[in-house]
Amino acid sequence: MLPLRDALRRELAGAAVPGGAIQPFLCTRGGEAVGCASAIVNPRLADAPGTPVGQVGHFVCADDREAAAALFDAAFAWLRARGARRVLAPMNGGVHLAHRLLVSGFEQAPFLLEPRNPRWVPALFEAAGFSVVHRWKTWEVERAAFAPLRERLAAVGRRGGPGTRIEWLDTGADPRGALARVHALLDLAWAGHVGWAPITLGELAASFGALLPLLPPHHLAVLVDASGRDLGFGFMFPDWIDEVRALRGDASGWGRWMGTATARRVVAHTVAMIPEARGHATGARLVEAGLASALAHGYASLVFPLTTESFRFWEHVLPPATRVYALYGRSL
Repeated sequence: MLPLRDALRRELAGAAVPGGAIQPFLCTRGGEAVGCASAIVNPRLADAPGTPVGQVGHFVCADDREAAAALFDAAFAWLRARGARRVLAPMNGGVHLAHRLLVSGFEQAPFLLEPRNPRWVPALFEAAGFSVVHRWKTWEVERAAFAPLRERLAAVGRRGGPGTRIEWLDTGADPRGALARVHALLDLAWAGHVGWAPITLGELAASFGALLPLLPPHHLAVLVDASGRDLGFGFMFPDWIDEVRALRGDASGWGRWMGTATARRVVAHTVAMIPEARGHATGARLVEAGLASALAHGYASLVFPLTTESFRFWEHVLPPATRVYALYGRSL
């Protein structure tokens, strides 16, 4: 799927790393482009002593180890000159933007916002000295399994967080308010996540704000405890991938399919809890509520995407994962 051209231009112009630096590279052979990449320093992503963690992002390359090596060498030299001693890749500025490679499940139909790359790309990273620093998995569930899975999650949810409740945010009437409420949870909810660096409300709006008008009711929820404190959030979106692909990178037609198309599946993109609410079955309330909404909206399948490797619940209740992704790292 082509990236939206205007968004890509803004990222490469520096919008992805306010106060940081980004340097694009293009590799050619015989006057023809064979690959491109960017080297990125985000001042908010640093090791404990304050040393910046470099990133290599926007990586596109033919199945050509020589071209890939030239791109990586150029990016590494640029990052070393700016003090980086470690690099994460692929990462386009931070984990709120595109990052990770698909490493298995290439035969599966892609979904909107899924990391996708040709089969040969992981080998190019490994040949350049990268190794996996984190993995994610994706599961896909057909409608017949929604109700049994919901019942199981409801039973789990009853064991933790007495007095908690679900609040659905109105993304149509108050998108700014919905984003602000989610933003207030981000730094706590993503604490300890590999590659996480704080982002502003404006950056969150730039990354996900365009999705909000596409969300039907009951697709963005906050879990609230008995005292009224927000414990976490979850959101899902209809999988409009065919409609987005048809834009061919031109965002001017964004959302024109609303009211005329029906999404077959829904993507349960994120469930995130603040640290003190993790491990107490409270997060099951969010997922159970999402399944209830998916049933009510008539979706034929639901994707649980990009589930971090530390979350093992799905492995016990669902068939094997359909896709695996990896983030790579290496020293400089």
